[in-house]
Amino acid sequence: MTTDVQTGIPDLIGESRVHRSIYTDPAIFELEMKRIFSRTWVFIGHESEVPHAGDYKTDTVAGQPIVMTRDEEGAVRVLFNRCRHRGAKVCNLPYGNSSTFSCLYHGWTFSNKGDLIAVPSRQLCPANFDPGNYPLVALPRVESYRGFVFGSLSAEGTPLEEHLGRATHYLDCLIDRSPEGEIQVCKPVKYSYPANWKLQIENYSDNIHARFTHEAAFAARRPIESGAVERYGAGSQQRSDLRMGINRVLSHGDSMTDYRGDRPQMAFAGRDPEYVSIMTEKYGAEQAQAIADMDIHVIIYPNLLMHSAYCHYRVIKPVSVDQTVIVGYPFKLKGAPTELNEAFVQASSEHISASGAVQVDDMEAFARVQEGLAVEQDEWVSYVYGIEEPQVPNEYGEIELGMMTEVPALHQHREWLRLMSRD
Repeated sequence: MTTDVQTGIPDLIGESRVHRSIYTDPAIFELEMKRIFSRTWVFIGHESEVPHAGDYKTDTVAGQPIVMTRDEEGAVRVLFNRCRHRGAKVCNLPYGNSSTFSCLYHGWTFSNKGDLIAVPSRQLCPANFDPGNYPLVALPRVESYRGFVFGSLSAEGTPLEEHLGRATHYLDCLIDRSPEGEIQVCKPVKYSYPANWKLQIENYSDNIHARFTHEAAFAARRPIESGAVERYGAGSQQRSDLRMGINRVLSHGDSMTDYRGDRPQMAFAGRDPEYVSIMTEKYGAEQAQAIADMDIHVIIYPNLLMHSAYCHYRVIKPVSVDQTVIVGYPFKLKGAPTELNEAFVQASSEHISASGAVQVDDMEAFARVQEGLAVEQDEWVSYVYGIEEPQVPNEYGEIELGMMTEVPALHQHREWLRLMSRD
């Protein structure tokens, strides 16, 4: 990392524009891994992915291998996936169940709590060798909010709920669509695109691009969730100009988009009489229908994107300055009718699939943006839509805006600047 890159960070973000290098410079990407993904809270996984003692999943944080596991006492732990001897990974499968992790290099074996419990040929070690000094290293901070596990590679920082702030309200809204107040995460869908990670998170709050990028999908008047439509009916297939909805900018780069009935074909839960009846018993008729019809996007910066109507979330995994992996997780609502949950999984799997009718368009757009940003003579990326709307916080500290705005993306870049400017 050059001194010029580190000291020049404040010059890269303007009031309504950002410098192209934040998408194209490998040195800036390396600094992002150190100052964003290694310092702030990042989403790790959901507790329902490891429901039983011994269950685990492997992943990475800022490019570093980790394993999330549930120990024999039922506690969820997040450990670095690295043997304390010569550094090899101790767990290689994406998912599994084991009470121990063993290194294939020299056979050191660890419990799923991280304790070193077996050292072959221990007689060859120094006389004062103590296995207690060589546990698997745990992430410095791990906290869970209603089953959503977040971690930080930094030992210092604000508690998770304080960091999330108002975003916890919208997490509650998503989770409480379950009659039992819990979700069950299903098998993920994984794909990649040849462009910068920030393009996906910006796009998730951008409602302006849809009529152009997804023109073919909308022209066909065919909802993505065709199986769900057969069960529940499509509702109106006409797409409005999105004036019914609202954007809310939260803290720390987070935001929420509420479509407020603009996409009736997506909110098919509201047309399931059994589900509505279950929720009515719990909340009353008016609130139950509002919960069933909910269609919101929630962004928790820097790597978690959530979608209520289709019951899924996406996790952004930066690989390099111009390569990004997205892992999409459909989920079921515990206590909801089986048929409805099956429709959620089908619709969300198709929606977040790289071969689906919508996501493939976005990936093509991201690739074209990355290619266009190779032009060095045009240094700035501009944001012009909706930026003159009043940005006055409401009673909850949220900035409320119309749907056709690029302000949420600008707030992401201001959070990027805040995090990247810290030594």
